[in-house]
Amino acid sequence: MTQTPGRHDATSPTGLRWWLLLGVMASWRLGAQWRPEERVLISDFSYVDAVAASPWLVFAATRHGLLVYDRVTRAWKQPVTTLDGYPAARVRVAIADESGNAVWLGAGGVDGYVRYDVDARMWTRGGAPPVGRTLTVEGALARAPAAAAIRALILTDPRLRSYQFTAAASTPDQADLYFGTNGLGLIRVDSRTGEWESLPYGLVATGVGAIAPAHDGIWTAANARVGSERRGLTWVAADLSATRPAEGGGAALGFTFSSARRLVATAGALWLATEQGVLRIDPGTMRARVFDLPDVTSLAPAPDGVWVGSTRGLFVITREGNVVRVSTDFPVLSLVAVRETLWVGTNAGIVMFPPGGAGAAAVAALTQPIYAMTRAGETIVAATDRSLVWRDPATDTWKELPLSLALGRPTTVAADPDGGVWVGGTQGLARVDLGRAFVRMLTVPTDLPAGVRDVLADQDYLWAATDSGLVRFDRRAARNR
Repeated sequence: MTQTPGRHDATSPTGLRWWLLLGVMASWRLGAQWRPEERVLISDFSYVDAVAASPWLVFAATRHGLLVYDRVTRAWKQPVTTLDGYPAARVRVAIADESGNAVWLGAGGVDGYVRYDVDARMWTRGGAPPVGRTLTVEGALARAPAAAAIRALILTDPRLRSYQFTAAASTPDQADLYFGTNGLGLIRVDSRTGEWESLPYGLVATGVGAIAPAHDGIWTAANARVGSERRGLTWVAADLSATRPAEGGGAALGFTFSSARRLVATAGALWLATEQGVLRIDPGTMRARVFDLPDVTSLAPAPDGVWVGSTRGLFVITREGNVVRVSTDFPVLSLVAVRETLWVGTNAGIVMFPPGGAGAAAVAALTQPIYAMTRAGETIVAATDRSLVWRDPATDTWKELPLSLALGRPTTVAADPDGGVWVGGTQGLARVDLGRAFVRMLTVPTDLPAGVRDVLADQDYLWAATDSGLVRFDRRAARNR
């Protein structure tokens, strides 16, 4: 094939490299367009490598991001993660810049130190930090003999697990000392009295498998790596100023599940589908009852409790704790309840259970499994492995729209308050305008740190559960990408 000088055939090795370079550059440019307030990642920030303090702020450099604690308001600011330019290398040193609300981080490498300005939300790479106060853990404890005497007590959590101090910093204006730990996050100590205060922030574990709305925030359920992470749930404030981890109440071991599949808040309880079955959790005490149902895939609110879908069939758990078998005629992959009508996604289409217990009725015979379902207004929307199908209420017919291969396999579907739906997948997140049959993608790693396990949209925010944490998007900004 003849080529014009200076141009490359896209099928040639040179052309492929050229188009790949353009794609990378376009992805970088797109990702760079996010403003810090439009996209925030919350992860497990319990392992702190370096600490610095100024008269107004405390900085904690963790394995997954930079935490900024406001000493005046006693609240956390939005974390700064690798999505925002936080160093990928492990941070070894933190020095507060007292001339402004900024911190210098030393992670080695070609950049040496990097400076982050909290007010401008800007990174400056290279250069050297001002001469600042650095403090070792032992030096800090020497200033606080009362705290040193009860060091083991301070470093023991409610489940009797022991941790260590990893870093320390002193404040220039008060007797407060701040310690980083290898699992308890940040701890404030009064050097005169030995009084201490735990200042945890972040998720129980890095991965999030399922989410559900909560009062003034959102509940997240962890996907924990076996033997290496804590297990449980975390409440996250909508403004991200606080988090509240929960590892279970009552039993000494607390929660022991590793895989959170679906989370529903209904009937005054949190219902969680896991590899162990279904957990009914009291959100006040975090005490849980386990219902031993195998291979649970999905949950949906029921008039008298919660619907449970599994590969063994359909069940309902009542408020009294009774498990009722509804059907074993087909494996259930997804559920959506509309008032007293239940729509069931199976491995070969959609089945409807109308009110009154009249039995199942097949409404959409498809050759692909229905991996996720939702309700958008009066429309039932379902995702197969390569397309989105929905029931048009005006014509009572089913329509289909192919999904981008960049999405990966669909995992979840959620309605958007302004119309359309969000489809989460193993490689990204898509917004689908059903009226215009239009699909817009957010991809990994440009817009998201990992594949999406669950998604939820409210009036202000779009929440995405991923294997790297919880991502909060400004919903309107995400819609306009």
